[in-house]
Amino acid sequence: MNKIIFMAFTSKGHDLAKKLETHFRDNAKAYRVSKLTEFIPKVFNQGNFLVFIGAVGIAVRGIAPYLQNKATDPAVIVIDENARFVIPILSGHIGRSNEFAIRIADELNAIPIITTATDINDIFAVDTFAVQNGYAIVEVEKIKDISSYLLEKRDIGLSTEFEIVGDLPPNINFNANSDVGIRISCDISQKPFNKTLHLLPKCFHVGIGSRKNADFDKLNDFFLMILRKNSIPIECVGTISSIELKKNEPAIRRLSEKYQIPYITYVAHDLLPYEHLFNISKFAKKVTGVGNICETSAYISSKKGEIIHFKTAQCGMTIAIAKENWRVIF
Repeated sequence: MNKIIFMAFTSKGHDLAKKLETHFRDNAKAYRVSKLTEFIPKVFNQGNFLVFIGAVGIAVRGIAPYLQNKATDPAVIVIDENARFVIPILSGHIGRSNEFAIRIADELNAIPIITTATDINDIFAVDTFAVQNGYAIVEVEKIKDISSYLLEKRDIGLSTEFEIVGDLPPNINFNANSDVGIRISCDISQKPFNKTLHLLPKCFHVGIGSRKNADFDKLNDFFLMILRKNSIPIECVGTISSIELKKNEPAIRRLSEKYQIPYITYVAHDLLPYEHLFNISKFAKKVTGVGNICETSAYISSKKGEIIHFKTAQCGMTIAIAKENWRVIF
């Protein structure tokens, strides 16, 4: 869940921040900030929405020392104190600040100021497509090549082994003879175009069972070893999952945070209908009420896909991997 940080510098601005905090509820927090240099480093994290209520200049000066690249910088939005304009100034597509700015503008009956070229020209934005459809972008610097071709109405190629659903956007052609193109695959070694932008589908789902207070380093090594064994890039992992009893298990939560992979837990009632599909552990059944945790949770998370790595146990931990029946949907 993205955290929404509303920052204000005046009483009027703080009133607006509190109003927005109320609207967005649990994942939002309003702050009255006096020293940006102390506050920004605490919240300038990937996945956050940073909303400044005040002048654009203040926001720009505040975030400038912490900018890294468009793949990791958080969404940054500016709202004037009178709530007339909502302006996304950073990470419009990958961080979804354009999308969120429009949501805020709708709530305030304000005007969203969108300046990204693909949006104002109604052109397919590959980074927006990736974020909305569950893809990791490998070579962020090549987004500009895709966008430049499309803005000039030049054809780009598309290559994938997955089923395609829907109509391709204008000027995107399957296996087109083009220097520039998009490859959707879990294998980044394939480069069908001179300038290939790889989109990695997050189609693998990792189920984990663990004893209480498992060692994080051992779990991390185990996790990476299983991925290597199955030739799965970590960018292709869509979820980590387990039983609700392990919701606050430190090692699993830390693994989720380290690799920015959502951690999902299921109550025993969710897992029970599928335990018969896999080998049942009498010990797990006695402790949790479910005879199989890692395989059943991976199976559910993959939308009942295919188990491609059955349960492996090590040091009191178990891991299984399921692959979602992925389709490229336009």
